[in-house]
Amino acid sequence: MIQVKRYLNNSKRCYEEIKKLRTIYKDREQINCLENLSNELFYEIFDYLDGCELFNAFSNLNNRFHALLNGSSLRLKIDFRCHSETIVQYRSTCIISRNKDRIMSLSLSNFYLFNSSFTLFNIDSSFSHLESLVLDNMKSNELKSVLINLISLPRLFSLIIHYDDDLKQINNIYQMIFKLPMLKYNKLSFNSLDSFIPLPIATNHQFSSIKYLVIDHCCTLDELITIISYTPQLCRLTCQQVNESKKNIIKDTLNIVSSLTRISITKCYAEYDGLEMFLTNVSPQLQVLRINTFKDVSYLDANRWERIISQNLLQLDTFEFQYNELIDEDFRTTIHHELINRFNSSFWIKRKWFFKISIKTDDWDDNVIVYSIFPYRKVKDNFQTNKTNDEKLIDNIYGNSTQHSIISNKHDSAASSMILNIIDLSTTDDDEPFIEMISPILVILPITCLNITLSGIYIATLIDFIKYLPNLDSLVILSLPMIQSKCFSVEETRIFRFLSNNNKITKVKLQEMHELTQIQFLLDLCPRMKHFEVDRTNSILPEEVLRFIFMKNIKCISNLSSICLKISTPILYHPTNRQ
Repeated sequence: MIQVKRYLNNSKRCYEEIKKLRTIYKDREQINCLENLSNELFYEIFDYLDGCELFNAFSNLNNRFHALLNGSSLRLKIDFRCHSETIVQYRSTCIISRNKDRIMSLSLSNFYLFNSSFTLFNIDSSFSHLESLVLDNMKSNELKSVLINLISLPRLFSLIIHYDDDLKQINNIYQMIFKLPMLKYNKLSFNSLDSFIPLPIATNHQFSSIKYLVIDHCCTLDELITIISYTPQLCRLTCQQVNESKKNIIKDTLNIVSSLTRISITKCYAEYDGLEMFLTNVSPQLQVLRINTFKDVSYLDANRWERIISQNLLQLDTFEFQYNELIDEDFRTTIHHELINRFNSSFWIKRKWFFKISIKTDDWDDNVIVYSIFPYRKVKDNFQTNKTNDEKLIDNIYGNSTQHSIISNKHDSAASSMILNIIDLSTTDDDEPFIEMISPILVILPITCLNITLSGIYIATLIDFIKYLPNLDSLVILSLPMIQSKCFSVEETRIFRFLSNNNKITKVKLQEMHELTQIQFLLDLCPRMKHFEVDRTNSILPEEVLRFIFMKNIKCISNLSSICLKISTPILYHPTNRQ
């Protein structure tokens, strides 16, 4: 009886599963045809497509698609910048002229507006729903005529202009942009190493409605102050390059922009004094500040930054800062370099703003040292898989330090963690003079992680860096050169033995290995190693690596507790008989 009941229950469950699968199949069967999609879903799809492409693809299919394309709720996005003159002429005549009042976004090039063999169209009040306009490669006179007509557009919220003409006309162009009544977003781009924007300070009758301003060209700090005097509703400011002021900044001319909460400056050559006056008087309610600075070494004054932030920028939540310094024969350490460790005080750790140093080359292949403040961001699991192993290791260093400081309410661990990134070095086999020049900076900082993303760093260069990093705990290396058995001089051998006996390195990561001698070198260099990781072993089998480590080095690595070897391709292991 029990068996019969169990059979009936199983049969009932099986029937229910079959019924459920039939229902799912019927639901899928109902939408296996394109025309079964709802109008709402079609409009969502159309939103991702160019308006002219929509008409070419769907207008002649059937009555339903014809009605969808001509419905009053459909808004078109048109981009004419990457098409031939013939296509532009056809689409202008057959599509644009009949749908001006339904175009929401329009992208044009100066050539098709004014230089082609036909008249395209005028952008006027007939474009009653135009919200976004992009103008490429614009010349001065043509751009001015377009800007005059844009005043009549009732919904123009976004304007992007790529200007390619006389620099002296930028002044007039900005004044015309500020007169557009509904504009919320503006980006003006042009290429120039200099600027000439003699705008006067705005009066009460010259204010613009712009909330998001992208100054994608260079300007001086005093020109920047003048430009934003026209934008009292500004929320976000992005600048490509801010140069030193051409004239003295008068504090009384600085008006608070109470809505300005985000500032980003890609290259800042202005003096620290002027920038401080700008930040503290124009945007005291700032929440996000991203700035990349040059020239003025006083930007490295951590105490001054702490005072500005704690007294004037009380709402600052995100602070990303860089100072770039050229290392050449004129480089000298200053009091600011000597006190650079102040960036590791409790003020910075409490806000989870961490300090790191990077060494790289600039566009002229000169060595540059970059000092950075960056916020710690907790990486979610679904993004962690996309990170390289050296990034994970660095995340762990800061993550563990931050966690420790929060739990124990002390900042000792976090304050003692700092990264030195070696991104690139000018091509030479003797980097000792360069390293000696920056050694006073390296010695005073508690650098615990050396992250070398430079491919094939010279062994002598690696040793020279480690020599000046007494607190080093973690070593991350992209790759090492081929190592010969007798590649060290007597003096280099002496230094190597000294470093091997005295360094504190416990975690080592080698991203790419080519030969077992590279592992031997790292094991000899770091005898106190606890964790060893290899990302790619190339043609060397993982069991060979493990056999080499344990058979030849077991007495030298008594502290080694974990090994991670990443296997990128499947490897077949053949069992062997062991006696």
